Amino acid sequence: MAKVFKFNRHPRISYLTQIMQVKGVDVYVHWSIFFIAAIFLLGALQKPFLVLVGMACWVGIILIHECGHLVAAQRKRCHVFEIEIYPIVGITRYELPWSRVDRAFIAWGGVVAQALVAIPCVVYLQMFGYSRFEIVNEVLVLLGFFSLMIAAFNLLPMGPLDGATAWDLFPALYARMRDRRKPPPPAPRYRSSR
Repeated sequence: MAKVFKFNRHPRISYLTQIMQVKGVDVYVHWSIFFIAAIFLLGALQKPFLVLVGMACWVGIILIHECGHLVAAQRKRCHVFEIEIYPIVGITRYELPWSRVDRAFIAWGGVVAQALVAIPCVVYLQMFGYSRFEIVNEVLVLLGFFSLMIAAFNLLPMGPLDGATAWDLFPALYARMRDRRKPPPPAPRYRSSR
């Protein structure tokens, strides 16, 4: 079985730096993420580890979302070319499926992936509250509440957000169901000529 995650041991910093592969798909990070991380670290010299964990969670939320699109696209047998991560958004490049339902299914993949990680974090915080460890609290809040907020925002029905495509799932499923209920057209009758 192939590795799910494979890290690039010798990345070359460029406009888009290939940092890893997920399920055989290259993951690239935009140069500005390294720049923003350096600025944050300079501004937080007292707690650099806390800042690094926060940055990892921030990029992790985007990566989790894009991996959701990756898995959904591969389940619909669409070839995934690459994942690009930018400071605010991520882009999963894949071949477009023919079906409206499949396109909407892939759009929902990112939000579902975020929810699969965020909901257990939120439930944990609701049941047990915050811990005495600041870093654990930071991870739980960022991967929990913050990630759910980002997922909800991403479902707004406007481009380029996923909601522009994701909400098309329900009308597409209804149209597919309606078309299946229609009886097939009668077979044409031909007369043979003598």
